[in-house]
Amino acid sequence: MDTNQDKKKQSPFEDIATKKGYSPERLKSHRDNCKNVSHILNAKGKKGNLLQLRVDLKKIKNKKQNEDWIWLEFKNGYGNPGWLHGDADFIIFERIDDFVVVNRKELVSWVGSCQKIRYDLPFVGLAKRAKYRIYRRPKTREEVSQVELKELKKLKSFQIWKK
Repeated sequence: MDTNQDKKKQSPFEDIATKKGYSPERLKSHRDNCKNVSHILNAKGKKGNLLQLRVDLKKIKNKKQNEDWIWLEFKNGYGNPGWLHGDADFIIFERIDDFVVVNRKELVSWVGSCQKIRYDLPFVGLAKRAKYRIYRRPKTREEVSQVELKELKKLKSFQIWKK
């Protein structure tokens, strides 16, 4: 297969990662028991050694969704640790015109110290009320919340990759 055909098969994220010097590898399943890792970005480190960054790409699901707010998953639908506590080095949120890139550990640290997400209040029953509140879908154990994107801009690792 020639490289032109390979490029056509790449997602917009993989295309941008390639332009930024990475060799993206899409994971088909949980490789090496990596939880919540969708891609590996291979690159050469400063000393010429292979550098592998584990990424969890959060694809855009609803183009009408307010892009000023980002969903965070604390627990999945089964009540197990959500992707926020997965094995990815970076979380990448797809938006209509770009991708928002943040370091997962820095994001977890921010969530723990920001004192904005209200764990002390009862769960909310509607997604539209999940701004800084914990929302649980009916008949699941999932726990998610929304945080304003401008808050994530304060993280040192915050980047925007234009499409």
